[in-house]
Amino acid sequence: MNYYLSFSICFVLGVLIAKPYIAFLRKVKSVQSFREKAIESHAIEKAGTPTMGGVIFLVPICLCGIMLFFNSHDKSILWVLMSLIAGALMGGLDDFIKILQANYKGLDSKAKLVIQFIVSSLIVYLSERYLFADITTDLPSWMGPIMIIMEYLWAFCVIAGTSNAINLSDGLDGLASMLSICAFAALVFLLYGQGYFYMTNLCICFVAGLLAFLVFNYKPAKVFMGDTGSLAIGMSLGAIAYITRNEWYLLIFALVPVIETVSVILQVASAKLSRKFLGKDWRIFKMAPLHHHFELCGIPELAVVWFFTGFQLVSSLVFFLIKFNITNASIS
Repeated sequence: MNYYLSFSICFVLGVLIAKPYIAFLRKVKSVQSFREKAIESHAIEKAGTPTMGGVIFLVPICLCGIMLFFNSHDKSILWVLMSLIAGALMGGLDDFIKILQANYKGLDSKAKLVIQFIVSSLIVYLSERYLFADITTDLPSWMGPIMIIMEYLWAFCVIAGTSNAINLSDGLDGLASMLSICAFAALVFLLYGQGYFYMTNLCICFVAGLLAFLVFNYKPAKVFMGDTGSLAIGMSLGAIAYITRNEWYLLIFALVPVIETVSVILQVASAKLSRKFLGKDWRIFKMAPLHHHFELCGIPELAVVWFFTGFQLVSSLVFFLIKFNITNASIS
């Protein structure tokens, strides 16, 4: 499939699936639950909005991905689809527990990490993409097993970290969708320049599927992607970056989700340390992740979404401008 055909099929199929699927979610009352300490306006404005909407883009991406594999016979596409499906199943179980128990907690975080470790380990084994293991020839023989262990831990950090970062960014209408579109679009340009043409095509499928979903997820959202979508998208993004040896670029292409994750870490650390050493609960932010802090500062939800998206776009654009100038300078 060429790039235009992949984009068209994914986008059109996503839009066609959306309306009947959203109607189905409403019928079975697949409703989002909010934290007790969540922003009050969210519980009011977003009440009754169905979740688990990630299926809207997951189905087109999987179908186009399978077609792309049979066209290219590139096994790395299968490993990415494996991570996508595994993330979707894990997220789907998480959403189902939340709906069933009518709370926001869902699947135990340790269980999520175990699943993410299994998936990342499978990707290391199946893709045979080794970073640390490749340098064992320059080290003493006893270092070999240590380097292989480091490989598996590194893949886990990349894939699980990206998955959880996208998940944390999914708190405002359209935010996770738009940030993910930006990340996959940046990978399209990077991978094309590196010669990963089939993986570039797969990233275009992700962009198209997410754009179709955004039509229904933009404020006021008619559906939320839920953990079904956010965990799947994050694991796929991490898997693509890992397999193509571009994981460090996620610090730029997914800069906002990284910042969101750091804000949560800082918030938890400040609360625990202040209680231990100061005897009172002091926190750096009004609420974490960071997008909620800006909301509580009085900034409208839509403004926060566009500011974060714009920041993400600018960071990627600056990277490509610098990279392009360096490349031109080295050629000349």
